[in-house]
Amino acid sequence: MKLVRYILIIFIMLRVAIPANAEVYRVSSKNQFDDAVASVLPGDTVLLAAQQWDDVELEFKGEGSENAPIVFGAETLGQTIFTGNSRIEISGNWLEVRDFIFRDGDIIESGSIIAFRTASSSLAHNCRLTNVTIENYNPANGSIDTKYVSLYGTYNRVDHCSFSGKTNSGATFVVWLDETPDYHLIDHNYFGSRQDLGENGGETIRIGTSDWERYNSNCVVEYNLFDECDGEIEIISNKSVGNHYRYNTFDNCEGTLTLRHGSDCWVYGNFFFGDEEKDCGGIRLIGPGHRVYNNYLENLEGTSYRAAICLANGVPNSPANRYRQVEDARVGFNTIVNCKEPFAIGAGVDEEKSLAPITSFIENNLIVSKAGRDLVKVYSSASGVDWKGMYTDAETIGIAADGFIQTQVPMVLDGKMYRPTSENPVMGAAISGVFDTISVDIDGQTRPETAKDVGCDQLSDEEIMIFPVTKSDVGANYDFPTHSQIIEKPNYKISVSQGALNVKFENEKKRTISLYSVSGKLLSSSQVYTHKFNQTVSQFPHFLIVEIREAGSKYAVKLIQ
Repeated sequence: MKLVRYILIIFIMLRVAIPANAEVYRVSSKNQFDDAVASVLPGDTVLLAAQQWDDVELEFKGEGSENAPIVFGAETLGQTIFTGNSRIEISGNWLEVRDFIFRDGDIIESGSIIAFRTASSSLAHNCRLTNVTIENYNPANGSIDTKYVSLYGTYNRVDHCSFSGKTNSGATFVVWLDETPDYHLIDHNYFGSRQDLGENGGETIRIGTSDWERYNSNCVVEYNLFDECDGEIEIISNKSVGNHYRYNTFDNCEGTLTLRHGSDCWVYGNFFFGDEEKDCGGIRLIGPGHRVYNNYLENLEGTSYRAAICLANGVPNSPANRYRQVEDARVGFNTIVNCKEPFAIGAGVDEEKSLAPITSFIENNLIVSKAGRDLVKVYSSASGVDWKGMYTDAETIGIAADGFIQTQVPMVLDGKMYRPTSENPVMGAAISGVFDTISVDIDGQTRPETAKDVGCDQLSDEEIMIFPVTKSDVGANYDFPTHSQIIEKPNYKISVSQGALNVKFENEKKRTISLYSVSGKLLSSSQVYTHKFNQTVSQFPHFLIVEIREAGSKYAVKLIQ
């Protein structure tokens, strides 16, 4: 895992080519900042002085380009600190905000600390927020609603940031919708401790609102760590269509990843760890068309809405702000270990929420039972759920249905998760069903077309590509060269397209290009003397490390094919 962290840091350092005539503005006051922003062109950089910035509201606007974004960052890492009622608003195209710290704020009014818009019609597109920390940034009055980050616009990215210590009303991080799908990427962030708010509005991430729940957002939320996010039952609150939640780690969070509104979302490759003390939960499904597979859930004490996997009851002719019926839910190839309530069907049933899940499939899951607990708790009716290939050592199932195989399921602890031993009967035992086309397991290892292993893990000699995320893998980091140093370095253009690696250099000289797996295995090495390099990489793993060595320097970047 240390190697992965190193690679991610280097990836932050690398930038695309900057025009030779790009300007670097070093500013130490709001007036200087405003003057610089009025003048910036593609490729320019605005660097804020190392000092404490109290009660400043900055609007960063500009028109960069894909190959020459406009950058707004700290001149000295870890020493440009916003306090008081300070905020930043971003609008335009191809902008990058990086390397700041917001700490111990004293917010006096509602709103967002960082917003991807400067006015209701001036939004951000193709912009990036990276290596920024917001911690303990709260109003004295806890009823004032604020957001740490509000995402508007399209194709924006928030990565390698740290968010923690929010105590007042309002979700920590919100994606706001309109008629245009968003396609934002939220990755490699650290979402730290958030105490129980005691009411709604304490979500860590919310994507959409009930008013927009039938609109596509198409966001990807991946490789984030949620650490003791206890703000409310919904750690993530999905309220839109088409989002992917994958490869995240939920550690000791008293809540669930909740598909609250919307439809057709995908939850896969995530890790959920509880401590058998807090009321930690897993994944809650509401509405139609959701897909949940390849997840690992362990030591979760939650029940009903907070069960490891919950299919909730719905409301007839549900208005947007209530509960749509679960329909065509597909839940398969998950591993559930020592959870108090592995499956809750029809949770929340009452006179209003009277519609049980229908036309749904729960298949090829591996459940290591908690002693004395039923495998399934039915709160309403489970007649609309089809069960198949369910392997468990539970003594009682809790439901009269076919599709359960009660047997010994020997497991072994490997790192943070339990995996089936080679003697486990789940090997090659998956029954053909709604997930026949999944091609990888939770580790990113290949699954065969037929005779897949039941549960999230496929027994394989292939290299493990995906791990539970730890704090050292994500979040802001201020121990690498500053942006003002980085922009003086040579620039390479590196990309993967149609199975080929393409690298372009500024000049011709001797260089060595080596390709590694994420664990450090050398895959190939070539010497290059020209300004271009091309190599077929389709035969290599999905994740690659590209290392470029030349006289006196070395660069590395992680690429995803």
